[in-house]
Amino acid sequence: MDVYYCGFNGFRQVPLAANSDTLTCLTLHTKSAKVVDVAVCWNYLVIAEKDRVTKYGLVNSKPGLQHLDPPPGSGDLIQLSATPRHLLSVTSTGECWTHEEGKGWRRVLVETEAPEEVVTPSDDTTTTASTLLLEEGIGDTGKERGGGGDPLIIINQKSNTKTTSENTTAKHNKLLITSATTTTNNTSTTANNSPENEENPVFMVKTACGDYHNLGLDSQGQAFSLPSPLHIHGFPGSPALKVTDVACGKEHCMALTDSGQVYSWGGGTRGQLGHSILASEYKPKLIMALDGIRIRKIAAGGWHSAVISEFNDLYMFGWNESGQLALPTNLARPAECFSAVEKLLMACCTMQAEDAAIPRGDTEDTEVYRKHGDEDSECQTIDPDKEGLNCYSPAACENSNDYIMVQPVPLLITISGKNNTEASVLDVGCGSRHTVCLTEGNQVWSFGWNKYGQLGLGDNKSRDHVSKVPLPKFTHRGSEIECLRCGDWGTVLIVQPGKKNK
Repeated sequence: MDVYYCGFNGFRQVPLAANSDTLTCLTLHTKSAKVVDVAVCWNYLVIAEKDRVTKYGLVNSKPGLQHLDPPPGSGDLIQLSATPRHLLSVTSTGECWTHEEGKGWRRVLVETEAPEEVVTPSDDTTTTASTLLLEEGIGDTGKERGGGGDPLIIINQKSNTKTTSENTTAKHNKLLITSATTTTNNTSTTANNSPENEENPVFMVKTACGDYHNLGLDSQGQAFSLPSPLHIHGFPGSPALKVTDVACGKEHCMALTDSGQVYSWGGGTRGQLGHSILASEYKPKLIMALDGIRIRKIAAGGWHSAVISEFNDLYMFGWNESGQLALPTNLARPAECFSAVEKLLMACCTMQAEDAAIPRGDTEDTEVYRKHGDEDSECQTIDPDKEGLNCYSPAACENSNDYIMVQPVPLLITISGKNNTEASVLDVGCGSRHTVCLTEGNQVWSFGWNKYGQLGLGDNKSRDHVSKVPLPKFTHRGSEIECLRCGDWGTVLIVQPGKKNK
């Protein structure tokens, strides 16, 4: 497989192009037949091969790369997801593993029965999974938010007793992450509770993770809000639905059932849940606007979502501040001209790019709103007292009903290709505030935020309309784009090279 990348390169995500902080065109990153998956975060790019994982970017607070051995065991890596804090992976033996800097690989053991109450944090709260652990006395109580706790443990609200080796080996154990290197009696006892010796083994096939959520999916169609089972019902009292795919944004989650229905939950104040209202949901809720349309693919971005129907139509909903829904928005509008409500929606955009060298416990977006036409200057902190007095042209500050800031209901997005084939969407990926689509005929399209060239269009100008991505000249004719991956500020294409002509 050949891996091509475009977007933020400030931490040498592409070592061969280390002299450029932004890669505005798709650039060859890796050529390896063993590539099985790729994950993109603002601070690193992760490439998973069958027998190892490689992180390119910010490693141990410095730009570089790190080769990680595969998780312990006999299985090969088959899938990977990542946040700036940790990795989640699945092996061919159905095991789920997580990795954090300084902690190594740790096994994630899922529960076979859901607890009575599972707390799902949303964007209405500032409490993270790690702080929940601190409140319950679990994890590294002496560390700050950025480095303490086990983010994959969901606290069981029914019991607040301390975990011991006895209740760890009980039928419903609550210590669900085990160290691959620790040899104490407690962890050794837990490590023996592998799927091979469980009465009902859980064979994991996929993971997805965001700021507040870690999802999993097993081979039987059971979804997990790790480590607890997540039961999705069509109506109260009905059997749980079989899930075929899961996705995570920064604050929201999506699940696709075998009947083509889409459920969403989590933070919803930017319309990313598709429920026609700007409110959060604490349990999976059917997206009624899509009911009756069989969906086959889902994707979740920072604060927007995308789905593809069985007829290869693309539907999108959520935040459109940077044109990530391919709907008209005022890309030239400076921050001080937004209304108070709009500024509240942008409150997450506070972290400066130069601060990224200091690892933090969340994935705050770091876009800084600056004067239109100043894209090439260094990212600098804006003094709100001074900037607030300096407005721009009246046209830039003008409110218009033609601009769409939030789209809380799924909307059909048209891709104007030369023919119906180019308009047929096969795959879609969502980054922090950009979207990339793959259509039939090896055509790639992108739109949204483009400060770091993540759209792959050769410049840094954001787009609120669908634009065709110029593809590099693949080595051999017959090469095919297998899939695409989008992360915070980057885009990856995984290409299957064509056969050489003899």
